[in-house]
Amino acid sequence: MKKDQYFNLEVNLLNDDNIACMMSEMNAAEALGIYVMLLLHLRTKDAYEASCKPVLLKAMARRYDVDEVAVERVLREFDLFELDEERQMFRSSYLDRVMKSLEEKRKMDIENGKKGGRPKKVAKSAETPVSKGRKPTENQKRREEESKEEESKGSVSVVNNNRSNIETPSLVSRLADEGNHGPLQPVLPWEKLVDQLFTFQSYMELAGQHSGLGKLFVDHQKLILEIFKKHIRLYDKGAGLLFPEDVKRYFSNYIAAGSVTCRTLRETLLKELENTVDKDVNRFESVVDGRRTYLGHLIPVDAPPRPDASAVWDDVKKRWAH
Repeated sequence: MKKDQYFNLEVNLLNDDNIACMMSEMNAAEALGIYVMLLLHLRTKDAYEASCKPVLLKAMARRYDVDEVAVERVLREFDLFELDEERQMFRSSYLDRVMKSLEEKRKMDIENGKKGGRPKKVAKSAETPVSKGRKPTENQKRREEESKEEESKGSVSVVNNNRSNIETPSLVSRLADEGNHGPLQPVLPWEKLVDQLFTFQSYMELAGQHSGLGKLFVDHQKLILEIFKKHIRLYDKGAGLLFPEDVKRYFSNYIAAGSVTCRTLRETLLKELENTVDKDVNRFESVVDGRRTYLGHLIPVDAPPRPDASAVWDDVKKRWAH
């Protein structure tokens, strides 16, 4: 293992256009954290290249308690990483660049040392130096052994510190899991969990505000949830949705304003609505809780077709009127 496990983080990193775009379209702090997490992951790999297989990304997301969809977006949507889809590997041009500069500096330092660069400092000692051909004293032997032990401890400490910086989240998660002795709750199918979103009115109102869909979201929540289910099936994400919090987190990222998934949702939603619009005079009606209405007047299920676009159902006379 290398003695050091670090890389240079440039102070103008946030000025990069791709990073700025990522932070504007996602939760800025979460997105930046995921980006740095992926850089740290690559830094520990040979040739600064790692696998991007879905199962490994999913494990990484769970390890650091971040959303799997958000990890996929940071990895693929903003040109921050280079992906080899055939080999299912990824790397970072930013990390390659800063590590190349760091490695060249190390190489230069090594070359300067071979050519007689700055010598190491030698501790002064009042005792007879061994270099003069005399045998070392007992004190010299003991101090040499103690010095070697201290160096060994220092190296172990550096390695352990580096490991703790990377592995702390998984340790915390593991302790949290081991300490959670509450009663077990039945695990519902993910389809049921998605249906339950409709009952969380406060959450749905907030999600709608952040989606940018406006009245389209307010009027067609059930249809949106059905389209969301199709998205989950298409990308085979159901296995990771075990609790309501998992579904809420995934849905929030799915409908985030400006995201690719939100744009796709809008297009799909409009197409679904276009296919269900009646082309006759009933196109001026509305549907509230499954009941036909026109200008606030309920229309009976067995009412005949409206004779013209301005007719209103007269509930007293049980016929269309103006």
